[in-house]
Amino acid sequence: MIAILALLALLSPAPSTPSTPADTLRGSGAFVPDQVLSPPGGATFYLYTTGTSDVVALRISVPITEGPTEAGAGQILRALAEDRMNAVASRIGARARVARSPDALVYEVAGPAADMDFLAWVLREGLREPDAGRFAQLQRDARIDVERRLETPEGALALRLRDRLSPGTPPMFGTVTALERMDPSRVRNLWERTHARDALTVVIVGDVSPEVVLASLTDLGIPSSTRDAPPPSGAATGQPVPTPELIRHWIGEARRVPGGRDPRALIATRMIAETIRSDPGDYEVGVELWELDRGWVLVLSGAAYPRARQSMTSRVEGLIRETLSRVTDDEVHRHVAGLRSELLESARTPWGLADVVGHALDAGEAPDAIQDLLVELRTMRGGDIVRFLESMVEVESVREVMDP
Repeated sequence: MIAILALLALLSPAPSTPSTPADTLRGSGAFVPDQVLSPPGGATFYLYTTGTSDVVALRISVPITEGPTEAGAGQILRALAEDRMNAVASRIGARARVARSPDALVYEVAGPAADMDFLAWVLREGLREPDAGRFAQLQRDARIDVERRLETPEGALALRLRDRLSPGTPPMFGTVTALERMDPSRVRNLWERTHARDALTVVIVGDVSPEVVLASLTDLGIPSSTRDAPPPSGAATGQPVPTPELIRHWIGEARRVPGGRDPRALIATRMIAETIRSDPGDYEVGVELWELDRGWVLVLSGAAYPRARQSMTSRVEGLIRETLSRVTDDEVHRHVAGLRSELLESARTPWGLADVVGHALDAGEAPDAIQDLLVELRTMRGGDIVRFLESMVEVESVREVMDP
């Protein structure tokens, strides 16, 4: 159950494309765009000219906030768009993907820079108005996915904590109630309210000129401006959180990180995970760093059979203080080096660099936020992590318990 969801699913493996060593990809300013283009009435383009590969990666993000009656519509939009994009991308072996993040719907394609116009066509296919062709199947798939999440103790515990932390905000994957009532018009209305050129953020990584970027991507076949309308309020469609059949005791504690996205949280989370590994115990304990409401939440959780319940509960409650006793300058330096290496490794390919930068932009950060993070990490010391962990001890936690 140990997972560190820090800084994106950022450090998950990127699809394979030609790569170069991380340190030589773009030098010391790996995450700083070469140019930012903002044509009138259009998207904002962040251009990273690598010059190291004949591959170009294009990433477009559309900010999405779902109302209660739309919860899950973004997942259906995602699946419809990915089907359309893959049908076109397969003609030249390009790689396409559509992902739903906490802040946006993300359209990605990567392929030969010489086929820039074709790659733009792939994106236009994804961005265009959805049709109802496969709606019934995708609605069913999305509802089954939510039901399966709620059937597991981990899923039910996470949803209970999330509802306490951000009440009234629909889960990214939707709710059973909203998906049961979903129809094609709600999916289309979400698209109409969100998909317009002036709402788009576009990251381009590859050896392409600004002129080519603007010529290929200025007109993406969608309206120039979004409708000035909030998400529909409607009746609340929140779902009751079931208690799955349990054979173990479960506990979860969640604490919001003060300041939202404090980089010390990344190192502290890694150190807590190492504390757990150093003494696993006769139970299961985990740590996660959630992204919620454009901030981070430190989540500690555990599961144990009755004989180990008290030991597990005490361990979860004391994990932060236990980790405090292990903090040294050398340990912090080791974890900083590991995180910096993973970030640079994630940017070895055009696809990976576009994803890292794009995620930061989607969260409302500046385009060079990752570069600033690398600088902050380099100066981080043991005392910084001690002060952070001490502050987290004082943060009031949201706590959920599930017993057999």
